[in-house]
Amino acid sequence: MSKKYSYLSDFKIDHSFYPEIILLITIKSFDLQAIRNRYLKTKDKTSKRTGSAERRAVSTGGVAKITFHNGQIKNAEILAELTEPRGIDYKGGILAVSSENKVFVLDSDIKEINDPWFSYIHTVDIHPDDYSKILISSSGFDAFFEYDLHTKIKTDEWFAWENGFDHGYDPDTGEKVFLTRKKNKAEYWKKNDIPHIFIEDPRKQALPTAKRAAFINSVVYDTQNTDHIIATFFHEGAVFGIDKNTGDINMLIDSMKSPHGGCRFKNQYMATNTKGGEVVIGSMDNQYRYRFDTLKGKPDMLSGFEWIQNSVAFNGNIITIDSNRNAFVIFNPENKMIDIIPYDNNWAVQDIITGKPREDQLNMLREIGSK
Repeated sequence: MSKKYSYLSDFKIDHSFYPEIILLITIKSFDLQAIRNRYLKTKDKTSKRTGSAERRAVSTGGVAKITFHNGQIKNAEILAELTEPRGIDYKGGILAVSSENKVFVLDSDIKEINDPWFSYIHTVDIHPDDYSKILISSSGFDAFFEYDLHTKIKTDEWFAWENGFDHGYDPDTGEKVFLTRKKNKAEYWKKNDIPHIFIEDPRKQALPTAKRAAFINSVVYDTQNTDHIIATFFHEGAVFGIDKNTGDINMLIDSMKSPHGGCRFKNQYMATNTKGGEVVIGSMDNQYRYRFDTLKGKPDMLSGFEWIQNSVAFNGNIITIDSNRNAFVIFNPENKMIDIIPYDNNWAVQDIITGKPREDQLNMLREIGSK
């Protein structure tokens, strides 16, 4: 494998290489410090798995509309406060937003998509060609689903547990713990004294982050072949391609630590190497890695610790959420320019879209947040 590295601290700081940008962002919590403390506590766990070991209380977050202009944020508005909103997308005039275990679809009216197996939803992705379909990552149960937006009927599902990723780890001992929703498999493991977790009723049970098998935290349609799904596996440190018709899986990018946001970037793949402090562009054979770790601006308590939450492409530029520096980092890989735009120190920003939903859709979002 060929890897080439660029340090963003070597890029030229400039406020003019991108236009004024209007964004919608999801903020999964307004208490970023609590999240930092949880992650720092997992560094010495035997299993080396990041994330909570027991179910935690859900947080209040929100969806905000902001504008980048001349290196600053202006006109910031919290449109709605919701329970842990993470996923957001806008295509074909349709706005979709997740809130922990449900998805709101805003078009001419408000629709709500629910499923017993929705848990800690991380991403929603509207089909780039057929705006009636949406992909939903149920990170809490190592699964993703496709739904018809109009009928709210499930059209597809894929569980990691049934496709080669069938165990998590005990965060204290490091031992394997097998996972299933199949009663016969749970009975076999019980009979043979094999540690396991049987999710019999997903409405009443939950899997904390550290005990999940794959922790699929993003799924999107491959824009070059929409029968293929690009999925990011947090615990595996990799991005996978999944054939929607056959269920076959192959690795697209590896050698990452707690990655997020696998997607296409031009004719290549891109992912955010969260704990590795990189944006990775390329393939299994040839990769460019854009490093954040020499950038200034982190608190002393986070020295040596990176948390690059997610990235999106915009007009040849890349906008990255840097949770440790409380800033959006926008950079141009070709021209080697960069800008660093600070945001509120209490925001745990999760995702970004650059589309411009209609004002009536934003009003629908405000209505949801007021309930």
